[in-house]
Amino acid sequence: MTKIINLDLRELIPFERHEKIFENWNALKSGEILRIINDHEPKPLYYMFQAEHNGEFKWEYEKQGPKDWIFKITKISKDNKREEIKNILKKLQKEEVSDKVKEEVKSMLKNISPTELALIEQDIIKEGTTRKEMRKLCDVHLEIMKEDFKNKDLNLRPGHPIHTLMEEHKEILNFVDKLKNAVKKLDSANDFKDAKMEIEILRFAAKHLVEADKHHQREEEVLFPEMEKSGITEPPEIMREEHKDIKPKKKELYKLIENCEKLSYQDFVRKVKEVAEFLIKELPDHIYKEDNILYPMAIEVIKEKERWEKIRKECDKIGYCCFTPKN
Repeated sequence: MTKIINLDLRELIPFERHEKIFENWNALKSGEILRIINDHEPKPLYYMFQAEHNGEFKWEYEKQGPKDWIFKITKISKDNKREEIKNILKKLQKEEVSDKVKEEVKSMLKNISPTELALIEQDIIKEGTTRKEMRKLCDVHLEIMKEDFKNKDLNLRPGHPIHTLMEEHKEILNFVDKLKNAVKKLDSANDFKDAKMEIEILRFAAKHLVEADKHHQREEEVLFPEMEKSGITEPPEIMREEHKDIKPKKKELYKLIENCEKLSYQDFVRKVKEVAEFLIKELPDHIYKEDNILYPMAIEVIKEKERWEKIRKECDKIGYCCFTPKN
């Protein structure tokens, strides 16, 4: 049975509280719990634990005010931490994602590196979770952690393969915005003549989205294999599967627009909306995962300058998109 030490801070004078907390914390063994009752929100204590015991604890609330705060701090070793993260990720598959579960996920994943998370996800797949299930799971925990992933600057110089890929992502998102705005305006037109300008914008956006296949090719044939050489296998494979879903839809959209007058205007609008809605949702999500998880992971595991020079030369052989920014 798990050992739990109960500590009621309300009975102590303020200057004794921190000393008592850390006296009890230091006495804990891995897996044991310090359960604390406090008379105010313990944010300063949480930040202190983050600074001094990062990765060594799990923080859970039993009660959050208004009069009393009750929370548990579990001591975990590195191996136990990985097991805890695996368990919380599996919980996302089985449960409604309540606020309590969201807070648990945030607490566990807040300071984990992209590479460590990837290795844990690989373990989960080895234990029987399918890639399809893992893709759904990634979407859920990415949504929960979106604010924490945001705005992490990789500090890359122009010309670095990852910098080029990320700059291309900005252009692709611009084409997605054009697509989104043009599709919205199709309903206000009565026929192809009325929608002439919108159809030209759709053609422009769709053509450039198809052109982005060279971007995917550089990832699949150069970047992903280098990551796999460093032991990161499942995240690139999941991204390949997303490419397989996205690429045919881009081509379908472009073909629809090029052959639009073979359809009635109403059928054209219906079919374009169906394909465009998929791309408007999936492309930004896919780009977000690559920019905030996959690419930082690549930077973390491919450390040698020579390997990045080789990656760039291989990318040069494949070629770039017509919209790739010049270095």
